[in-house]
Amino acid sequence: MPKIVDRAQYRQELLSKCFNLFAQQGYGSVTMRQIAQEIGVSTGTLYHYFPSKESLFEQLVEYISCQDTDEQNLAEIRQMPTLQARIETMFAVITRQEEYLMHQTLMLVDFCRHQGREEINRHQYFSPVAERYEQAILDCLGIQDEVLARAIATFIEGVIIRRLYLGDRIDITEQAQMLGQMVVAYLKK
Repeated sequence: MPKIVDRAQYRQELLSKCFNLFAQQGYGSVTMRQIAQEIGVSTGTLYHYFPSKESLFEQLVEYISCQDTDEQNLAEIRQMPTLQARIETMFAVITRQEEYLMHQTLMLVDFCRHQGREEINRHQYFSPVAERYEQAILDCLGIQDEVLARAIATFIEGVIIRRLYLGDRIDITEQAQMLGQMVVAYLKK
């Protein structure tokens, strides 16, 4: 009897295995053949699920963004009684996932570096992912201001990038408190 394969689940397994490879070696440094070899599948199998490395990468980013907006983490943030506490809890979640988020950031920056600014502007690879993160911020913090959600996402990404090259000189707790105070003051005006 032939083996029944859940194609969607198998695709997710392949994507999950690809994350570390892209995070460690960068988008531009690996070929589809190397990816297939590293994750233990044939090149044909990889091309069956992903017609190109770019397609694989785009689907990987979509996949990890769904993992990042995990309902358990979101519920932990939502349960906090004040906006300040929700922001500080959001940063506590980020702290727990910091190494993963740093790998993710490096992976995205490397991809964008190989695409070029014009291609990024034309294709907008990550707009749906950014919108998902921004919606999670709106939902978790209990705010309705989409521009503020984008600013918070930008602040968070900046903290992650600065911690990449400045390490612990950038105190996440201190940054969370400062962001909370700024957002509360902004919403009061």
